[in-house]
Amino acid sequence: MVTLLHFWKNAGRPFVRRCVTAHRGGGFLHALSCFKERWSTKCHYFVHIGNCIVLLAINQKDMLQLRSLSVTASLFGIAYNLLQPSPLWAPAAWGGFFISCHLYYIAQLLRDRVGITLDADHEAAYEMAFMGHGFTPRQFLKLFEAAHGRIEEARCGTFICRKGEPKKWVHYLLDGKVMLIDGSEDKVVNIVPGKGSWLGEFFDPAEPEDHWATPHFHQVSFKCIAPRCRLLTLEIDSLHRAIREAGLAEAATRAEISDLWGKLRGSHHEHRRNTYSAMLELAVADGKVDAKEVELLNKWKARHRVPEEDHEVKLAELGWTAEEFASGQRDPTRRGPRPLPKYRPCCSPTA
Repeated sequence: MVTLLHFWKNAGRPFVRRCVTAHRGGGFLHALSCFKERWSTKCHYFVHIGNCIVLLAINQKDMLQLRSLSVTASLFGIAYNLLQPSPLWAPAAWGGFFISCHLYYIAQLLRDRVGITLDADHEAAYEMAFMGHGFTPRQFLKLFEAAHGRIEEARCGTFICRKGEPKKWVHYLLDGKVMLIDGSEDKVVNIVPGKGSWLGEFFDPAEPEDHWATPHFHQVSFKCIAPRCRLLTLEIDSLHRAIREAGLAEAATRAEISDLWGKLRGSHHEHRRNTYSAMLELAVADGKVDAKEVELLNKWKARHRVPEEDHEVKLAELGWTAEEFASGQRDPTRRGPRPLPKYRPCCSPTA
Protein backbone atom coordinates (compact mmCIF):
# COMPACT_ATOMS: atom_id res chain seq x y z
CA MET A 1 0.00 0.00 0.00
CA VAL A 2 2.87 2.39 0.83
CA THR A 3 4.46 1.62 -2.54
CA LEU A 4 1.22 2.40 -4.38
CA LEU A 5 0.82 5.71 -2.53
CA HIS A 6 4.40 6.62 -3.32
CA PHE A 7 3.83 5.76 -6.99
CA TRP A 8 0.68 7.86 -7.10
CA LYS A 9 2.33 10.85 -5.40
CA ASN A 10 5.42 10.91 -7.63
CA ALA A 11 4.03 9.78 -10.97
CA GLY A 12 0.29 9.31 -11.10
CA ARG A 13 -1.03 12.57 -9.65
CA PRO A 14 1.30 14.90 -11.65
CA PHE A 15 0.48 12.96 -14.80
CA VAL A 16 -3.28 13.27 -14.26
CA ARG A 17 -2.88 17.04 -13.73
CA ARG A 18 -0.97 17.39 -17.00
CA CYS A 19 -3.51 15.29 -18.91
CA VAL A 20 -6.45 17.27 -17.53
CA THR A 21 -4.73 20.49 -18.51
CA ALA A 22 -4.05 19.07 -21.97
CA HIS A 23 -7.65 17.98 -22.30
CA ARG A 24 -8.91 21.48 -21.48
CA GLY A 25 -6.50 23.00 -23.93
CA GLY A 26 -6.26 20.51 -26.77
CA GLY A 27 -9.24 18.22 -26.56
CA PHE A 28 -9.89 14.60 -25.65
CA LEU A 29 -7.68 13.09 -28.37
CA HIS A 30 -4.75 15.12 -27.17
CA ALA A 31 -5.37 13.80 -23.63
CA LEU A 32 -5.31 10.24 -24.97
CA SER A 33 -2.10 10.95 -26.80
CA CYS A 34 -0.65 12.32 -23.58
CA PHE A 35 -1.70 9.18 -21.73
CA LYS A 36 -0.08 6.91 -24.31
CA GLU A 37 3.12 8.94 -24.36
CA ARG A 38 3.35 8.72 -20.59
CA TRP A 39 2.58 5.01 -20.17
CA SER A 40 3.73 3.30 -23.38
CA THR A 41 7.13 2.57 -21.83
CA LYS A 42 5.47 1.23 -18.68
CA CYS A 43 2.68 -0.81 -20.27
CA HIS A 44 3.95 -3.98 -18.62
CA TYR A 45 2.42 -2.67 -15.38
CA PHE A 46 -1.04 -3.09 -16.92
CA VAL A 47 -0.57 -6.76 -17.86
CA HIS A 48 0.80 -7.60 -14.40
CA ILE A 49 -1.99 -5.80 -12.56
CA GLY A 50 -4.62 -7.26 -14.89
CA ASN A 51 -3.40 -10.82 -14.32
CA CYS A 52 -3.35 -10.27 -10.55
CA ILE A 53 -6.98 -9.19 -10.77
CA VAL A 54 -7.80 -12.30 -12.83
CA LEU A 55 -6.18 -14.44 -10.13
CA LEU A 56 -8.31 -12.69 -7.54
CA ALA A 57 -11.44 -13.13 -9.66
CA ILE A 58 -11.12 -16.89 -10.14
CA ASN A 59 -11.00 -17.33 -6.37
CA GLN A 60 -14.35 -15.62 -5.83
CA LYS A 61 -17.40 -17.70 -4.93
CA ASP A 62 -19.84 -14.86 -5.57
CA MET A 63 -20.61 -14.64 -9.30
CA LEU A 64 -21.23 -10.88 -9.20
CA GLN A 65 -17.81 -10.22 -7.70
CA LEU A 66 -16.17 -12.60 -10.16
CA ARG A 67 -17.66 -10.87 -13.20
CA SER A 68 -16.96 -7.38 -11.85
CA LEU A 69 -13.30 -8.24 -11.32
CA SER A 70 -13.17 -9.81 -14.77
CA VAL A 71 -14.37 -6.55 -16.31
CA THR A 72 -11.63 -4.67 -14.48
CA ALA A 73 -8.99 -7.16 -15.62
CA SER A 74 -10.20 -6.88 -19.23
CA LEU A 75 -9.88 -3.09 -19.07
CA PHE A 76 -6.25 -3.43 -18.01
CA GLY A 77 -5.73 -5.92 -20.85
CA ILE A 78 -7.18 -3.48 -23.38
CA ALA A 79 -4.92 -0.73 -22.07
CA TYR A 80 -1.88 -3.00 -22.43
CA ASN A 81 -2.77 -3.87 -26.04
CA LEU A 82 -3.39 -0.27 -27.09
CA LEU A 83 -0.23 1.06 -25.44
CA GLN A 84 2.01 -1.03 -27.68
CA PRO A 85 4.16 0.86 -30.23
CA SER A 86 1.83 -0.64 -32.86
CA PRO A 87 -1.56 -0.92 -31.10
CA LEU A 88 -3.00 -4.47 -31.05
CA TRP A 89 -6.53 -3.72 -32.16
CA ALA A 90 -7.77 -7.30 -32.53
CA PRO A 91 -7.02 -8.39 -28.91
CA ALA A 92 -8.39 -5.06 -27.67
CA ALA A 93 -11.62 -5.62 -29.64
CA TRP A 94 -11.98 -9.10 -28.15
CA GLY A 95 -11.43 -7.60 -24.72
CA GLY A 96 -14.27 -5.16 -25.38
CA PHE A 97 -16.51 -8.03 -26.46
CA PHE A 98 -15.73 -9.95 -23.26
CA ILE A 99 -16.51 -6.85 -21.21
CA SER A 100 -19.90 -6.48 -22.92
CA CYS A 101 -20.73 -10.13 -22.13
CA HIS A 102 -19.77 -9.68 -18.48
CA LEU A 103 -21.80 -6.47 -18.22
CA TYR A 104 -24.87 -8.23 -19.63
CA TYR A 105 -24.71 -10.97 -17.00
CA ILE A 106 -23.90 -8.47 -14.26
CA ALA A 107 -27.16 -6.70 -15.17
CA GLN A 108 -28.99 -10.06 -14.96
CA LEU A 109 -27.47 -10.80 -11.54
CA LEU A 110 -28.36 -7.36 -10.23
CA ARG A 111 -31.92 -7.72 -11.49
CA ASP A 112 -32.28 -11.10 -9.75
CA ARG A 113 -30.97 -9.62 -6.52
CA VAL A 114 -33.42 -6.75 -6.47
CA GLY A 115 -35.85 -7.39 -3.64
CA ILE A 116 -39.32 -8.57 -4.63
CA THR A 117 -42.39 -8.97 -2.47
CA LEU A 118 -44.17 -12.31 -2.12
CA ASP A 119 -47.56 -12.73 -0.55
CA ALA A 120 -47.96 -15.19 2.34
CA ASP A 121 -48.93 -18.17 0.15
CA HIS A 122 -46.16 -17.64 -2.38
CA GLU A 123 -43.60 -17.04 0.35
CA ALA A 124 -44.53 -20.28 2.11
CA ALA A 125 -44.36 -22.25 -1.15
CA TYR A 126 -40.99 -20.72 -2.05
CA GLU A 127 -39.40 -21.32 1.34
CA MET A 128 -40.66 -24.90 1.67
CA ALA A 129 -40.16 -26.22 -1.86
CA PHE A 130 -37.62 -24.04 -3.69
CA MET A 131 -35.40 -21.81 -1.56
CA GLY A 132 -33.17 -24.54 -0.13
CA HIS A 133 -32.25 -25.86 -3.58
CA GLY A 134 -30.84 -22.72 -5.22
CA PHE A 135 -33.92 -21.01 -6.71
CA THR A 136 -34.15 -17.25 -6.27
CA PRO A 137 -37.53 -15.63 -5.50
CA ARG A 138 -37.64 -14.16 -9.02
CA GLN A 139 -36.92 -17.55 -10.59
CA PHE A 140 -39.65 -19.11 -8.46
CA LEU A 141 -42.18 -16.53 -9.63
CA LYS A 142 -41.19 -17.11 -13.27
CA LEU A 143 -41.71 -20.85 -12.89
CA PHE A 144 -44.98 -20.27 -11.02
CA GLU A 145 -46.32 -18.08 -13.83
CA ALA A 146 -45.01 -20.29 -16.66
CA ALA A 147 -46.55 -23.40 -15.09
CA HIS A 148 -49.92 -21.68 -14.44
CA GLY A 149 -49.39 -22.17 -10.72
CA ARG A 150 -52.06 -21.74 -8.10
CA ILE A 151 -52.66 -22.42 -4.41
CA GLU A 152 -55.48 -24.91 -3.86
CA GLU A 153 -57.31 -26.38 -0.89
CA ALA A 154 -58.78 -29.86 -0.54
CA ARG A 155 -61.19 -31.14 2.11
CA CYS A 156 -60.78 -34.35 4.02
CA GLY A 157 -61.60 -37.35 1.85
CA THR A 158 -60.87 -35.56 -1.43
CA PHE A 159 -58.71 -37.42 -3.92
CA ILE A 160 -56.08 -35.03 -5.21
CA CYS A 161 -55.37 -37.48 -8.01
CA ARG A 162 -56.40 -41.07 -8.67
CA LYS A 163 -54.56 -44.02 -10.12
CA GLY A 164 -55.10 -44.15 -13.88
CA GLU A 165 -55.86 -40.45 -14.32
CA PRO A 166 -53.71 -38.47 -16.80
CA LYS A 167 -50.71 -36.67 -15.31
CA LYS A 168 -51.32 -32.98 -15.94
CA TRP A 169 -50.41 -31.37 -12.64
CA VAL A 170 -47.84 -31.85 -9.91
CA HIS A 171 -48.67 -30.82 -6.34
CA TYR A 172 -46.66 -29.82 -3.28
CA LEU A 173 -48.26 -30.25 0.15
CA LEU A 174 -48.03 -26.99 2.10
CA ASP A 175 -50.34 -27.90 4.98
CA GLY A 176 -52.34 -30.92 6.13
CA LYS A 177 -51.76 -34.63 5.55
CA VAL A 178 -52.08 -36.74 2.40
CA MET A 179 -52.26 -40.51 2.11
CA LEU A 180 -50.54 -42.32 -0.74
CA ILE A 181 -52.66 -45.31 -1.81
CA ASP A 182 -51.44 -48.04 -4.15
CA GLY A 183 -53.43 -49.90 -6.81
CA SER A 184 -54.85 -52.39 -4.31
CA GLU A 185 -56.36 -49.54 -2.27
CA ASP A 186 -53.89 -50.13 0.56
CA LYS A 187 -52.24 -47.25 2.39
CA VAL A 188 -48.56 -47.03 1.56
CA VAL A 189 -47.45 -43.91 3.44
CA ASN A 190 -48.78 -40.70 4.93
CA ILE A 191 -47.22 -37.53 3.52
CA VAL A 192 -46.83 -34.41 5.65
CA PRO A 193 -45.30 -31.00 4.80
CA GLY A 194 -41.50 -31.00 4.57
CA LYS A 195 -39.03 -33.12 2.67
CA GLY A 196 -40.86 -35.62 0.52
CA SER A 197 -43.97 -33.46 0.08
CA TRP A 198 -44.17 -33.45 -3.72
CA LEU A 199 -47.19 -35.52 -4.74
CA GLY A 200 -45.66 -37.06 -7.82
CA GLU A 201 -42.38 -36.48 -9.60
CA PHE A 202 -41.21 -32.87 -9.54
CA PHE A 203 -38.46 -33.15 -12.18
CA ASP A 204 -36.55 -35.92 -13.98
CA PRO A 205 -33.26 -34.71 -15.54
CA ALA A 206 -33.06 -37.85 -17.70
CA GLU A 207 -36.42 -37.51 -19.41
CA PRO A 208 -36.36 -36.50 -23.11
CA GLU A 209 -37.65 -33.09 -24.11
CA ASP A 210 -40.70 -34.61 -25.83
CA HIS A 211 -41.56 -36.79 -22.82
CA TRP A 212 -44.87 -35.04 -22.20
CA ALA A 213 -45.90 -35.07 -25.85
CA THR A 214 -47.58 -38.41 -25.13
CA PRO A 215 -50.07 -39.06 -22.29
CA HIS A 216 -48.79 -40.39 -18.96
CA PHE A 217 -50.94 -41.68 -16.13
CA HIS A 218 -50.77 -41.81 -12.34
CA GLN A 219 -49.66 -45.14 -10.89
CA VAL A 220 -50.92 -44.35 -7.35
CA SER A 221 -53.58 -42.21 -5.71
CA PHE A 222 -53.21 -39.30 -3.29
CA LYS A 223 -55.99 -38.52 -0.82
CA CYS A 224 -56.35 -35.71 1.72
CA ILE A 225 -56.82 -37.13 5.23
CA ALA A 226 -56.64 -33.89 7.23
CA PRO A 227 -59.53 -31.45 7.79
CA ARG A 228 -57.87 -29.21 5.19
CA CYS A 229 -54.97 -29.71 2.78
CA ARG A 230 -53.28 -26.72 1.13
CA LEU A 231 -51.41 -27.43 -2.07
CA LEU A 232 -49.13 -25.69 -4.55
CA THR A 233 -50.30 -26.88 -7.97
CA LEU A 234 -48.20 -26.57 -11.15
CA GLU A 235 -48.81 -27.74 -14.71
CA ILE A 236 -46.14 -30.40 -15.11
CA ASP A 237 -45.39 -30.05 -18.85
CA SER A 238 -45.04 -26.26 -18.68
CA LEU A 239 -43.01 -26.53 -15.47
CA HIS A 240 -40.41 -28.87 -16.98
CA ARG A 241 -40.14 -26.76 -20.12
CA ALA A 242 -39.67 -23.57 -18.09
CA ILE A 243 -37.01 -25.22 -15.90
CA ARG A 244 -34.95 -26.21 -18.95
CA GLU A 245 -35.36 -22.87 -20.72
CA ALA A 246 -34.24 -20.99 -17.59
CA GLY A 247 -31.19 -23.23 -17.07
CA LEU A 248 -32.49 -24.43 -13.70
CA ALA A 249 -32.18 -28.19 -14.31
CA GLU A 250 -29.41 -28.52 -11.72
CA ALA A 251 -31.43 -26.79 -8.99
CA ALA A 252 -34.52 -28.82 -9.91
CA THR A 253 -32.50 -32.04 -9.73
CA ARG A 254 -31.36 -31.13 -6.21
CA ALA A 255 -34.99 -30.54 -5.24
CA GLU A 256 -36.02 -33.92 -6.66
CA ILE A 257 -33.21 -35.77 -4.86
CA SER A 258 -34.15 -34.12 -1.57
CA ASP A 259 -37.79 -35.08 -2.12
CA LEU A 260 -36.87 -38.71 -2.84
CA TRP A 261 -34.76 -38.94 0.31
CA GLY A 262 -37.62 -37.50 2.33
CA LYS A 263 -40.02 -40.07 0.90
CA LEU A 264 -37.54 -42.88 1.58
CA ARG A 265 -37.18 -41.92 5.24
CA GLY A 266 -40.93 -41.52 5.62
CA SER A 267 -41.74 -44.86 3.99
CA HIS A 268 -39.22 -46.67 6.21
CA HIS A 269 -40.91 -45.34 9.35
CA GLU A 270 -44.39 -45.93 7.91
CA HIS A 271 -43.50 -49.54 7.08
CA ARG A 272 -42.78 -50.21 10.76
CA ARG A 273 -46.08 -48.65 11.82
CA ASN A 274 -47.99 -50.67 9.24
CA THR A 275 -46.26 -53.84 10.42
CA TYR A 276 -47.28 -53.12 14.01
CA SER A 277 -50.88 -52.51 12.91
CA ALA A 278 -50.95 -55.89 11.15
CA MET A 279 -49.49 -57.62 14.23
CA LEU A 280 -52.07 -55.97 16.47
CA GLU A 281 -54.93 -56.93 14.17
CA LEU A 282 -53.79 -60.53 14.18
CA ALA A 283 -53.40 -60.59 17.98
CA VAL A 284 -56.98 -59.40 18.71
CA ALA A 285 -58.67 -61.38 15.95
CA ASP A 286 -59.99 -64.03 18.37
CA GLY A 287 -61.39 -61.48 20.83
CA LYS A 288 -58.72 -61.89 23.48
CA VAL A 289 -55.03 -61.20 23.98
CA ASP A 290 -52.77 -63.31 26.16
CA ALA A 291 -49.82 -62.00 28.16
CA LYS A 292 -47.25 -63.33 25.69
CA GLU A 293 -48.84 -61.48 22.77
CA VAL A 294 -48.99 -58.26 24.78
CA GLU A 295 -45.32 -58.64 25.68
CA LEU A 296 -44.27 -59.18 22.06
CA LEU A 297 -46.35 -56.22 20.85
CA ASN A 298 -44.95 -53.93 23.52
CA LYS A 299 -41.39 -54.94 22.67
CA TRP A 300 -41.97 -54.24 18.98
CA LYS A 301 -43.63 -50.91 19.73
CA ALA A 302 -40.79 -49.81 22.02
CA ARG A 303 -37.99 -51.03 19.72
CA HIS A 304 -39.37 -49.24 16.67
CA ARG A 305 -40.75 -46.21 18.52
CA VAL A 306 -44.33 -46.63 17.40
CA PRO A 307 -46.34 -43.74 18.94
CA GLU A 308 -48.86 -44.67 21.61
CA GLU A 309 -51.52 -42.72 19.76
CA ASP A 310 -51.09 -45.02 16.72
CA HIS A 311 -51.66 -48.00 19.01
CA GLU A 312 -54.86 -46.49 20.41
CA VAL A 313 -56.16 -45.47 16.97
CA LYS A 314 -55.66 -48.98 15.60
CA LEU A 315 -57.32 -50.52 18.66
CA ALA A 316 -60.33 -48.22 18.18
CA GLU A 317 -60.56 -49.16 14.50
CA LEU A 318 -60.59 -52.84 15.56
CA GLY A 319 -63.31 -52.19 18.15
CA TRP A 320 -61.12 -52.34 21.27
CA THR A 321 -60.36 -49.86 24.02
CA ALA A 322 -56.97 -49.44 25.68
CA GLU A 323 -58.47 -50.78 28.94
CA GLU A 324 -59.78 -53.93 27.23
CA PHE A 325 -56.42 -54.55 25.60
CA ALA A 326 -54.66 -54.17 28.97
CA SER A 327 -57.06 -56.69 30.55
CA GLY A 328 -56.66 -59.08 27.61
CA GLN A 329 -60.38 -59.49 26.97
CA ARG A 330 -62.84 -57.50 24.88
CA ASP A 331 -66.13 -56.62 26.57
CA PRO A 332 -68.67 -58.90 24.85
CA THR A 333 -71.58 -56.61 25.73
CA ARG A 334 -70.18 -53.83 23.56
CA ARG A 335 -70.43 -54.38 19.86
CA GLY A 336 -69.22 -52.37 16.90
CA PRO A 337 -66.23 -50.06 16.61
CA ARG A 338 -65.22 -47.88 19.54
CA PRO A 339 -65.12 -44.08 19.29
CA LEU A 340 -61.83 -43.05 17.76
CA PRO A 341 -59.44 -40.67 19.54
CA LYS A 342 -59.58 -37.02 18.56
CA TYR A 343 -56.25 -37.21 16.73
CA ARG A 344 -57.48 -39.86 14.30
CA PRO A 345 -57.33 -38.85 10.60
CA CYS A 346 -60.74 -37.64 9.54
CA CYS A 347 -61.26 -40.30 6.90
CA SER A 348 -60.27 -43.90 6.28
CA PRO A 349 -57.82 -44.99 3.55
CA THR A 350 -60.45 -46.22 1.15
CA ALA A 351 -63.50 -44.17 2.06
